[in-house]
Amino acid sequence: MISVDLLLVVVTDLPDDEDHAPLLVNPGAARIVRADRVAAGDTVLAAFPEYRARGRMLVSDYFNDQYRARPVVYDPACCDFCRTADDRGPVVNLGDANPWGVCDLWEADAPILVVPAA
Repeated sequence: MISVDLLLVVVTDLPDDEDHAPLLVNPGAARIVRADRVAAGDTVLAAFPEYRARGRMLVSDYFNDQYRARPVVYDPACCDFCRTADDRGPVVNLGDANPWGVCDLWEADAPILVVPAA
């Protein structure tokens, strides 16, 4: 059985300024998925940082540069960053192949705007 969360969200246009890299994917193919449903090769575009505040409209917060997810098993002993997230509840790691070069930890039920790989 798959449970469905219905969230009020607004996906804004990608900011068109010098701080944001141009999209390398078709934004029309973008989908909102839970972090634990992101697949290898999905292009991560934006987060919804206030998703825990139920009853409020969620607005997309685009990253300065999109990146491809390379999910790996979350290991709290992996690094200092992973150790600090150990008390956040169910966490997924979308890998470290991102512009920041660190583990990309998300709460498992966090909504993420992605363009699916396939």
